[in-house]
Amino acid sequence: MTVSIEDKLQRLLDIEEIRTLRHRYAYGANIIDGKPGDLKAFGALFAADGTFDVGMGVATGPAEIENMMKALTTQWQCAMHYMLNPIIEVDGDRARGTVSGLFAFTSVENPAPIWLSNIYSDEYVRTPRGWRFQSVKIRNTFADPAFFAGYADQLKS
Repeated sequence: MTVSIEDKLQRLLDIEEIRTLRHRYAYGANIIDGKPGDLKAFGALFAADGTFDVGMGVATGPAEIENMMKALTTQWQCAMHYMLNPIIEVDGDRARGTVSGLFAFTSVENPAPIWLSNIYSDEYVRTPRGWRFQSVKIRNTFADPAFFAGYADQLKS
């Protein structure tokens, strides 16, 4: 079966929109000078029933995700999120993605960067507002122990 040039172009446009979505996620999650990004806009990157699972509970829907991010961004002076090596597979109005994340965190008490790396497993859905996250899950690949110390309260069972 031959794929039309229009279908190829649509696939490329979809992939670029999903990459931009992932970058908006990174900028929304960044913390600069102790101030988080726009967490309402961060929550809006998710579908109405989208899920967010970063290993400290699961939030569903934009409002819950915004509230979870508010709780997770209080202890850092700076948090920079770098998204690397995206692999995105589009299937109509749905897509899957795998993205490497590299992160640097600092606190007032410890201005030296604390490093962390994750692999994101994403599911995306096309909505009337464009592509949105249907689910975000992470698998930690490495982390400075000081990172987990910063989340001691959230990691208690």
